[in-house]
Amino acid sequence: MIQIKNPHSRFRLSMKEKFEKKLTEFTVPYIKKIPLDENWKVNSKYIPKVLESARINVEGWEREHISTSKIPQDIDLDLLSVYVAEYIPIEDVDKLNKGLKKLVKNYPFRFQHGQAERVDEFCNQVKKSIHGGRWNNFGFIDLSVEKNVSEVVKNIHIYATHLSSSSIILQFIITPSDEYIRQYKKLIVSDIKEGHSFDLRFKNLLKFWGGKSLSYEIVKNQKLEDLIIELKWRTMKEISKYFPLYFTNKKLIPPSVEVYKVNQNSCTFKHAENEKRSSFWDSIGMDSTFSDISKDGYWQLFSEGRRPHLIDSSLKVICNSTIRREPMYHSLDFQIVYMLEEFANLLLPIMVMREYAVDTSEKVAIQQNKTFSSIKKAKPNYHKLINIRYELERNLQILKRFRNEIGDKYFNRVKSKINTISEFEPSRPRYISMSATEMVVDNTKYIVDKTYEHSQHFAKIIDDTVQLLEIKTNNSLRRRSFALSIITVVLSIAATIFAGLSMFYQLSDEKQSKLINLFSPIINILKFFF
Repeated sequence: MIQIKNPHSRFRLSMKEKFEKKLTEFTVPYIKKIPLDENWKVNSKYIPKVLESARINVEGWEREHISTSKIPQDIDLDLLSVYVAEYIPIEDVDKLNKGLKKLVKNYPFRFQHGQAERVDEFCNQVKKSIHGGRWNNFGFIDLSVEKNVSEVVKNIHIYATHLSSSSIILQFIITPSDEYIRQYKKLIVSDIKEGHSFDLRFKNLLKFWGGKSLSYEIVKNQKLEDLIIELKWRTMKEISKYFPLYFTNKKLIPPSVEVYKVNQNSCTFKHAENEKRSSFWDSIGMDSTFSDISKDGYWQLFSEGRRPHLIDSSLKVICNSTIRREPMYHSLDFQIVYMLEEFANLLLPIMVMREYAVDTSEKVAIQQNKTFSSIKKAKPNYHKLINIRYELERNLQILKRFRNEIGDKYFNRVKSKINTISEFEPSRPRYISMSATEMVVDNTKYIVDKTYEHSQHFAKIIDDTVQLLEIKTNNSLRRRSFALSIITVVLSIAATIFAGLSMFYQLSDEKQSKLINLFSPIINILKFFF
């Protein structure tokens, strides 16, 4: 069994939720032994109320089995490959050059030649150009010899796109290992029956055990998602040892396109009496209103984003196994994966921009809440606001590149090319008239623009606040300086008088008398007025 090690899946549940899940798994077999009558009542007076509430919850869970997520008999579904995208800023191009050449050298793939020269050529051309559009194929690497990832990965095909003057997108076509495919397939065909747990509240711990649950379909979808995330995480973590990868280094899940092959001999809409409703397609994330289907009927794309209870952002593309076999490909599976190459090259950079913008918007929102709370205080922390402003500018650096270097023409060209390549159209046009691919592109542009505009507004708030604090600080300093000046003058006069008196009393009586006679007219005038 492939162990889930990635932090994204491991921290999906809180410590409290994990404890409740373990407790539920341990106690349910014993709680089920408590007898209930037909009215769901416990007759025995020796059973505590807390166990009675737990027993009623378990009984309710047992009676929810109205659907099944098991794969129907007439369907066969296989995961073929996963396209994963990563972001490289132009300032890391030398690290990419050095690391990628070392990567292809350490994990050579049979019949591959000239990979190092292609890496040099691409990186050198990128450094000399302020225009995007350059594309290169770096060939395969064989990770089956690497013990850290051999359990999940067979080989990887690497591409690069010079998206704009300062941005590079790397694309990795991951072919999973046979063991990974076996376990993924085993989960796809299974019928998951878990997702319930007790909801424990400290105040009522000895009085009442509530219940909470996720549908079996969501639980199965999460388990499949965990395996996909594990595949991406292990692979990208190993590659990031050679050169920096933005999403991996920032502990974010890189966007991807999952490629499947489906063989469906029939389609049943009506179920026999007493037959459970099939929730199979929903349980694998392929029952969405927001999906596309190609005009030839061979391809279907599902774009759900992050639905509730899911943490990955991935497109799923399935191809009908009855597609015509082309002689240039050594197998139908290989053909299906590489027929999506141009589609992925167009859409993955869009998904990279979208994921970066979403992550940046979340950071801006968190900073904004902290800043507004700080400003409300009687004495806002000036240095803290300066640090927040600096952090905001650093987070926006790449977003500004996307917005300034990639215009409307690029997004419109991507939509046009994708529609030409695949001729996708909405699978349920009565719900929505725009294709899912067009929605992904438009939504990305909207998020990039909106995040940038909001962040600029937020930055102005910080700048205005800092400016007001500077005015307030300067005014306070002026008042303090004036007061200090008065105090200094008074102290100077007092010191002068003190020094004068000290010198006066050190003189002889005769000289003291002469001084008194000398200043007597001034003393008489002062006495007259005061």
